[in-house]
Amino acid sequence: MIEKENIESFYNKYFEILKLEIKELGCKPTELRHLIGRLGEFYCVIKTNGKLAHTPNQHGFDVIAENGKKISVKTTTQKSGFVLINKKTMALFDELMVLQLVDLEFKELYYGTMKEIEPLCRVWKGNLDKYELDLSKLKTRT
Repeated sequence: MIEKENIESFYNKYFEILKLEIKELGCKPTELRHLIGRLGEFYCVIKTNGKLAHTPNQHGFDVIAENGKKISVKTTTQKSGFVLINKKTMALFDELMVLQLVDLEFKELYYGTMKEIEPLCRVWKGNLDKYELDLSKLKTRT
């Protein structure tokens, strides 16, 4: 298990790499999804005083909060658009955290239960197993 101090250290190191990739190497944030996704998970761990799921790419959730709740973390760099949520794994997490990275800063668009946010979702491209959650709908809630 990765200790909290190490998570904070990883968060800072990953953020430095992200800045290097974007500012020095000219990468677009959308090309760095894995790195940004991991940063979002670290952010959630720090915020909830939790820990990472036991397995990378744990099915259904990414973080276990200090209070034991399982959290699915969705991180995006899009200013508009959608995040996808797998309906088959919704029963595996207790809470959802949606983060947006804008100008190298995280903005928390949503943190709460799926039940509260599910009315804002719609079926993704006819696939009954997936929801899409419109970022603009989240922004109007805050």
